[in-house]
Amino acid sequence: MDERDRRKLIEKLKTSKKADERDQILWHLAGQEKTTRGKPPKPEPVNAGAPAPSKTQERMQIRLPTGKLGGYGSITALLFLLYGMIAIVSGIMKILQGQADGDEIRQLIVGGIFVFFGIVIFVKAKRAQRKSAEGA
Repeated sequence: MDERDRRKLIEKLKTSKKADERDQILWHLAGQEKTTRGKPPKPEPVNAGAPAPSKTQERMQIRLPTGKLGGYGSITALLFLLYGMIAIVSGIMKILQGQADGDEIRQLIVGGIFVFFGIVIFVKAKRAQRKSAEGA
């Protein structure tokens, strides 16, 4: 392909409105023929009823460590409980010392919420630990 043919193809590419024609011109400019590019491969249909091939047999399954307190869930629960208790105790101490400036009620409520969620997380962690022990 000489320079004049290349320029004609570029001009035709600029004015072309069909996507197939533009693709063919681009392939021509790249020096490839239509026979060499072929059509893109179609994906093979997948049987929806058949289970997917599993590679878990070759790999070792990784589990979260569960210790005496139930693993990561218990650590999170412990942090929630600790923060909640500190907030409650500091709020009560301010009230008892007479340094009430209006934030103590908010501090008590936030501490109570943290304690509540700490207990919920701890119970869920214990339940998950029991389930994993029954399954193992």
